[in-house]
Amino acid sequence: MRQSAPCNGYTPPNTGVFALMPSSWIPYAELMRLDRASGFYAFYWHYMIGLAFAACIANPMPSPSAIMALAVHLAVWVVILRGAACTWNDNLDQDFDRKVTRTRYRPIARGTVSTMQGHLFALIQVALGVVLLIPMPDGCGGHAAAIMATLAIYPLGKRFTHFPQVILGVGFSLAILMACAALDVELYTRLGSNGDSDDLLPQTMATMCLFAACLLWTVIFDTVYAHQDVDDDVKAGVRSLAVLLGGHSRAGLLVMALAQCVFLVMVGIMCDFSAIYFMASCGGTLVTLMTMVRTVDLKRPESCAWWFGPGSKIVGVAIVGGLLGEYWVRRQLVGVGSLYM
Repeated sequence: MRQSAPCNGYTPPNTGVFALMPSSWIPYAELMRLDRASGFYAFYWHYMIGLAFAACIANPMPSPSAIMALAVHLAVWVVILRGAACTWNDNLDQDFDRKVTRTRYRPIARGTVSTMQGHLFALIQVALGVVLLIPMPDGCGGHAAAIMATLAIYPLGKRFTHFPQVILGVGFSLAILMACAALDVELYTRLGSNGDSDDLLPQTMATMCLFAACLLWTVIFDTVYAHQDVDDDVKAGVRSLAVLLGGHSRAGLLVMALAQCVFLVMVGIMCDFSAIYFMASCGGTLVTLMTMVRTVDLKRPESCAWWFGPGSKIVGVAIVGGLLGEYWVRRQLVGVGSLYM
């Protein structure tokens, strides 16, 4: 296996895909976080949740093959989107990154990639992202633009507010709306000829509740993640919910976790989902989040990193699994109904 040369005492990744690429490419792959799958899932779960939810409420219901094709396409989109967002973030945060132990060896912070090279690389990724949107339904473009704009603002949030996690949550949760657009699910209430709103209102409200649940999920796990750097962040002047909450973080996480579960229950009620959704998506999320609030050690970086990575995946699997179970039930009912037509 080829070993990458150390830089300022730092040895870049040299396993997996990194072992196959020229050494000059490695810093750019690091900017895209190709060596850190947890961040990919933090982005991608929201698209999967959106697709599974949209599949449940779409009329007509999409086929499993259509859902799978969109899931693969959006996975590629997320790799590029995440890469562009991380590159932009690293460029803007390079001075902060040099003061934080966990981030001081990022490519721009350590000087392997220049500021100009970082900006050009971010633009190239944005251009690739735009190309990936071409085969998507027209409604996806506006949501994608909103996602990219929100993620572009995110690095500034930690300079001027204590709520960068909320900004990130908005950017991630917009994936729910983009996924619905990808399956041509209309979300906005129309007025009938008599001036009354039609039956889109519950569907729209359910989507907004799912948006809120996913936003809170991001805030919860990114706040836990931020506790890895809270001491360095205070010294560097970086703001976050972890810094703001301080010793009250566990109580704050509990309140947000309960609110997330309430929003998930509201989704099920408004969409008239079956027990499968309530047991898997709502129950699984509640059990996982309560376990996290009880057991996470916010003073141990390895505990925070585990709950951000494997721990958050449990929530993702629970929500997506419940929604896909609901999709399967509804698809079976449609098939049974067609026998009597």
